[in-house]
Amino acid sequence: MMSDMEPAKRDKALGLLALLIVYLLALALGVGVFLLLKGHLPVPVNILLCDVSATVVVWLGGVILKTASVYDPYWSVQTFFIYLGLLIYYNNWNLYTILALVSIGLYSVRLTANFILGFHSLTYVDWRYSMLKEKTGKAFQFVNLFGICMMPTLVVYAASLPIFVYASLSSYSALDIIGNALLLGAVGLELVSDMQMKTFIKNRKSKEEVISVGLWKYSRHPNYLGEIAVWFALYLILLIGHAEYWYFFFGAVINLALFLFISIPMEEKHMLEYKPGLKTYIKTTSMLLILPRRKKKAE
Repeated sequence: MMSDMEPAKRDKALGLLALLIVYLLALALGVGVFLLLKGHLPVPVNILLCDVSATVVVWLGGVILKTASVYDPYWSVQTFFIYLGLLIYYNNWNLYTILALVSIGLYSVRLTANFILGFHSLTYVDWRYSMLKEKTGKAFQFVNLFGICMMPTLVVYAASLPIFVYASLSSYSALDIIGNALLLGAVGLELVSDMQMKTFIKNRKSKEEVISVGLWKYSRHPNYLGEIAVWFALYLILLIGHAEYWYFFFGAVINLALFLFISIPMEEKHMLEYKPGLKTYIKTTSMLLILPRRKKKAE
């Protein structure tokens, strides 16, 4: 049956199958490490080691398949599967923990679906990875493991700690729904931003055009705003009923800093190379917050 498919569809199907195998192996190792270390380490430390072990498997999968993009879906599934595993471990099923699971699940489904829709074959490589490979040469696999794979894993782990703690609690508050509402709103913001971007790309006449419609008219990165809000929402879900965990904000703040000082500047610098109108867009449009456009100053 596979041989009867069009070459493009076959390449996509085979690529996704290869990624699925890599991720199942990563999941199996993660669960194995957890069971092996259960009772010997605090659960958060155990989870961290499981997370790191699974990341190494995904990195090795990328080395074997010759593409650093194997790691791309990890960001979107990491929190959901760990949180689900913790609910099973603690046998802590109630309205509040399930509501958080559904909300996180919707976040993961959106990101994973985006990856699958944009994926065409194992030859796909994000432009950032290509740039890093060109700059680092023989040291690329070191950069790949610790920069492309391990750093995001650790950041997402830190930002997810509030919801991991939430899975272990014995008391909950009806006000927890506020954090879930923010989480769902953030996912909705990302979804609308994605749809508007896809429509723009479909209808644009050239890659030089700069999007300035819908949410993108008032924010240069409304999708990133939604992503950042997701992690603060997870923190809020825990904080509302358990203020003693106030210090768990650090993961969301680190994630915010990465967007502000690395991801966004790098992306905009790259786009300036082929979008001459981006300079004006940057001057007149808010970076993240959805705000009225600024008037361009006379030069």
